[in-house]
Amino acid sequence: MKIGILGGTFNPVHNGHMYMAYESIDRLNLDKVYFLPNYIPPHKLSKDRNFKDSIDMIKLVINDNDKFYLSCYEIEKKEISYTYETVQHFREIYPDDELYFLIGEDSYVEFSTWKRPETILDCVTLVIFERKFYNDDKRKKAHEFIKSFGKKEIILDSLTLEISSKDIRKRVKNEKNISFLVPEPVNRYIIDNELYKG
Repeated sequence: MKIGILGGTFNPVHNGHMYMAYESIDRLNLDKVYFLPNYIPPHKLSKDRNFKDSIDMIKLVINDNDKFYLSCYEIEKKEISYTYETVQHFREIYPDDELYFLIGEDSYVEFSTWKRPETILDCVTLVIFERKFYNDDKRKKAHEFIKSFGKKEIILDSLTLEISSKDIRKRVKNEKNISFLVPEPVNRYIIDNELYKG
């Protein structure tokens, strides 16, 4: 079986996340994609975040696709969410399957700074969605770093969907339309629950 893992704060889940999930299924012929909400990412603050809302919004967008799954592993741990621990967890569950960790190119060029990158590469294959913002030198360094462990990444030429959860929250606070940035059920959830009003 081929399994993808898509991590993030999902605060809220948006169309950029959905694009990565659907595209990885189509391009890599994945059998499953796990949406994995973080508890506390090492690289960003999760201030004023309601984990239940993130989980509920993910559930709304995965209900209609039998290849989409939710993992609350990192939230249930209630610790800083280090990727190496998470992929070890998935490797224990799926010892004989192919695991793919889905990231944007912004994470790819910073991968050498992640904690225990060699452990991550032993457990999963990195799948990078190109954003074409980074110079060739940064890309080359990231590639050479992964190659130094005897591993290969998969780089997918992809649409550039510059959508961020932070910008969505800001738009909501400023009473601007977000219907073109998030799936319709998520937009409705945000409205009904009066999220991100500040």
